Amino acid sequence: MKTAERIVIVAILLILIGGGAWIYFSVQAKHQAVVDAVERGDYEIRPHEDARKLQTGDESDWQQYYTNLIPISIGSTTVQASVADTLSEQIKGLSGTPYIPANVVKLFAFKASGEQSMWMKDMNYSLDMLWLSKEGKVIHIEENLSPDTYPKSFSSPKPAWYVVETKAGFVASSSIKLGDKVVGLPKEDLLFNN
Repeated sequence: MKTAERIVIVAILLILIGGGAWIYFSVQAKHQAVVDAVERGDYEIRPHEDARKLQTGDESDWQQYYTNLIPISIGSTTVQASVADTLSEQIKGLSGTPYIPANVVKLFAFKASGEQSMWMKDMNYSLDMLWLSKEGKVIHIEENLSPDTYPKSFSSPKPAWYVVETKAGFVASSSIKLGDKVVGLPKEDLLFNN
């Protein structure tokens, strides 16, 4: 191999490595910008007027606040899951809601396996949180998280694909444990098409 060919090969490799590094750091910077915006409160979602009315304790019309419902089974307990599969729904989560019915959970369906940090910003009640693998196996549990824990965030020590938020006490009353299976999760090809 001639010297000129070697120089060209080395130049191409340097361009590819540099381009890959540029893409990696660009994505990391964009991710950090979103995290910073959330921490600043740029995505703050104020409660709807009807949600303020519900703070009187009337839980009869809960379905207008918990939409996109699918039935899922967590261990041996079947519940209705309100699916959050877009960034805006995931940022809002249960923030600002006055309550969550005992048979309803919030299911956060992410596009990829990762840390999936959650917090209790603008929460009015305590929660149990479950982190799930892509296959629906419970890999981490946090129980009875109080709104007072904000701004602390909670995450799984293992990469998670889904997070389920439930009314506090759900894990204990349903005897949920690590390794339990969640059945009925939306398939990846059905998510993120809106």
